Amino acid sequence: MLDIFDYITIFLLSSIGGFISGFLGVGGGVVFMPILDYFLYKIGLRDDLLVKGIIANSLFTIIFSGSIASYKQYKIGNFYLREILFTALPGIITALIVTYFVKSGTWYSKAVFDIIFASTLLLLIIRLTVVKNKSANGEDKLIKPIKFYFTGFVAGIVTAVSGLGGGVIMTPVFTDVLKMNIKKASSISNGVIPLFAIVLGAYNLVGAPPQFHNWQYGYIFFPIVLPMIFATFIFAPIGVSISQKTKPEVIRTVFLSFISIVFIKLLYEILNK
Repeated sequence: MLDIFDYITIFLLSSIGGFISGFLGVGGGVVFMPILDYFLYKIGLRDDLLVKGIIANSLFTIIFSGSIASYKQYKIGNFYLREILFTALPGIITALIVTYFVKSGTWYSKAVFDIIFASTLLLLIIRLTVVKNKSANGEDKLIKPIKFYFTGFVAGIVTAVSGLGGGVIMTPVFTDVLKMNIKKASSISNGVIPLFAIVLGAYNLVGAPPQFHNWQYGYIFFPIVLPMIFATFIFAPIGVSISQKTKPEVIRTVFLSFISIVFIKLLYEILNK
């Protein structure tokens, strides 16, 4: 079981996730995943149950980190409701369908999850390294709704199988493919992420998995997610504020550096297995 030192550690590490959520517009899941992996394993989850727990608790935490970051964007006048809804609606549908199949069986093992997670990060690293966003500081053109629909469709699938919230797909697609200003892209991503997470978080509260803790509801483990949520309340708004004062190329470099570190760590674990 967990002790006071574990709770402090969860809070401190999640503070980084909350900051990243606001700064990069990716929901914080890239940081939350390793935290959940370690502590859910510590309380007894294994293999497919561990995967389901990681994804469910990551998305439940992202409800709060994404909502706080999105509200902060709204307060500073950097909020795009039309684009958020166009992206979120198809993504919610695909995310629910894929989540249903993940929860329905034991096929989605930890080994498969790690490979999919690492592959997602690798594709993102390649995209950020090879493609240069020339329009990062320019004005945005009017983008057709179908492009937001398709982005949301894919982001919903990625959210369901990775628990990342979809921001790691949406932000680079918006900037590198749709040539959108990165600050606008981060704002839209921050707006879509909590909508994905609210629907999937509610879905993951129901069901009857094996009981590992008295404060477990469905696949959500409140002793772990509550310190994470508390940390995001403090640090996500700080990330948004600093992001608005930071040059787009700096945000891009931080994003690339951060996911590269996570990828190297995950690849090391996969090869050791």
